[in-house]
Amino acid sequence: MKETIYKSLLLSLLITNTWAVITFFIYFFESGLFVSVGTLLIFISSCWISAGLGLLAIVLSFLKIWKSNQSKVFTLVLTGWFNIFFSILLITTTFFEIIVPESFIDSFFIINLIIPVVIYFRTKRLF
Repeated sequence: MKETIYKSLLLSLLITNTWAVITFFIYFFESGLFVSVGTLLIFISSCWISAGLGLLAIVLSFLKIWKSNQSKVFTLVLTGWFNIFFSILLITTTFFEIIVPESFIDSFFIINLIIPVVIYFRTKRLF
């Protein structure tokens, strides 16, 4: 099981690094009147998608749909890492006042910080 966790963490790290590089180049090569709006929209939509995938993975892990625990653990660890990654990005952007904390950012904080904790305990229980 630990090999599955390590493989899924490696894959999720590669995916988040690819996401960060693509977002950087979108920001770097973007020109026009509102330069960083596209990057902000990609960031916000990525946060919502990762929170939705995390909630979906938690719900599916409680159901008896999957036969193997390896696929459950892989999906849970992958979505847990995404939510940790985006919650760290949200904390960093609000700390440096890039994004002013408003109502939609507060919901990101709550969702993206609770999901990894639930996923951690759910993964521990699957062992």
